[in-house]
Amino acid sequence: MTNLAHYLAETAKRSPDHPAISFEGATTTYGGLAEQANRAAKRLTEEGIGRGDRVALWLPNHPAFASAMYAVWQVGAIVVPVHAALTKPETRHILTDAGVKAAFCGQDQIEAGAEELLHELGIFAFVLPGDAPDGADGSGAVSSDAAGIADVTDEDLALIAYTSGTSGLPKGAMLTHKNLRTNIEQMRASPIAVSPEDVVLCVLPLFHIFGLNVVLNLSVSVGAKIVLMERFDPKASVEAISKEAVTVIAGAPPVYVAWLDSPPESFANVRIAISGAAPLSKDVLEQFRERFGVTIWEGYGLTETSPALTFTGIGGVAKPGSIGRPLDGVELRLIDQDGDDVEDGDPGEIVVRGPNVFGGYWNNPEHTEQAFVDGWFRTGDVGVADDDGDLYIVDRRKDLIIVSGFNVYPREVEEVLRRHPNVGDCAVVGDQDDQTGEQVRAVVVPDPPGSSLTEEEVIEFCSRSLAPYKLPRTVEIVSAIPRNATGKVVRRKLKQQDAP
Repeated sequence: MTNLAHYLAETAKRSPDHPAISFEGATTTYGGLAEQANRAAKRLTEEGIGRGDRVALWLPNHPAFASAMYAVWQVGAIVVPVHAALTKPETRHILTDAGVKAAFCGQDQIEAGAEELLHELGIFAFVLPGDAPDGADGSGAVSSDAAGIADVTDEDLALIAYTSGTSGLPKGAMLTHKNLRTNIEQMRASPIAVSPEDVVLCVLPLFHIFGLNVVLNLSVSVGAKIVLMERFDPKASVEAISKEAVTVIAGAPPVYVAWLDSPPESFANVRIAISGAAPLSKDVLEQFRERFGVTIWEGYGLTETSPALTFTGIGGVAKPGSIGRPLDGVELRLIDQDGDDVEDGDPGEIVVRGPNVFGGYWNNPEHTEQAFVDGWFRTGDVGVADDDGDLYIVDRRKDLIIVSGFNVYPREVEEVLRRHPNVGDCAVVGDQDDQTGEQVRAVVVPDPPGSSLTEEEVIEFCSRSLAPYKLPRTVEIVSAIPRNATGKVVRRKLKQQDAP
């Protein structure tokens, strides 16, 4: 099997009546999902879409996202996911950069002006009807003849996933059928893995690689039931976990924080909890285990690696602060600034290679060249390994703050800030300084909202645990920290706040 479309076709053939997706009270079986994909594939073929063409999925979380994605792969085309809430200018860059030929989009996007943009760019639009959860094609009737699955090679592109990055325009990571398929198989081979009997909650956005491959594709490949939610809502998601007897949950750390106040019995059926996309604090790991009896297994990866690279489930111990060990087939090193391996116990940039690692950025040879060193992909993350070989993220190299020649890792300062009883959320960035090169600035959200919290108080608190050069020089009190769809802090927005 090469084409990823075979995952859905084979599961549908094996278990046609097994529930595939439960969404807003309606359930689609695997047989039904395969038929929807087949119909959409026929429509794509009728419009001349085929091998190598790029097709955008400008859709919210909806069963139609799954059927449209597998339809695109079925005809040999390339999926280009688009954040459902992007503005027209933001989407224009992705559509034009990828050379998109057709797009599936939802009613919300149409009402926000997507139709005009797609028409202007000469992109054929397949519109999702607002009242039709069972199909992605609202542009007319299609025949129900069986549509075959296109022959593709391992190196044919399956996905161009645009990364948010920390500055500049998003870059399109080119992921092949082999990249995505390998990562699915790597996750399936983990000691802690999803099975056909599982019920998997998906509150992650499907346009993001975490939701797309770790949740959707992995679940389809084994034939598990997916409980899909359009967006994350703490109360509604807990109700769904209980009502649907969910056994597998996955999310970014803020999701687990939001669930901490839930009734303990809500998670009675959960056997696997996976966290990723951002660091999980030790406190949340311990509180979740104590309150619900559920261990959160942390994974680490990037869009460019399909995405999973490491998982605490590999070693069988969810060590606080650890991201675990590499998945089978992933080669990983820690290197210094000269590209040499660091000494045991020393931090170094994580570089990786393996069949799940992408080949480069679409139409961007300059950034592609910068992303690799001697064939190893540079993650930009700084890590350190313990004596057991379990990894810990120290920080993002590109987020490193250098004060008077000394390295300050934002995460270290943030860990101290979070210990303050009246700090609910926080982020640390570097500001330019004429004397020291950079200085540390902390941005904090009071907890509870409106509680008194002063700059002096925060700095004094940090001084008990941090060296003087690591101390925040300034503290900004805000109502919310800007985060992206998967919970990562958007540090460029914090830095832009100081821009003239």
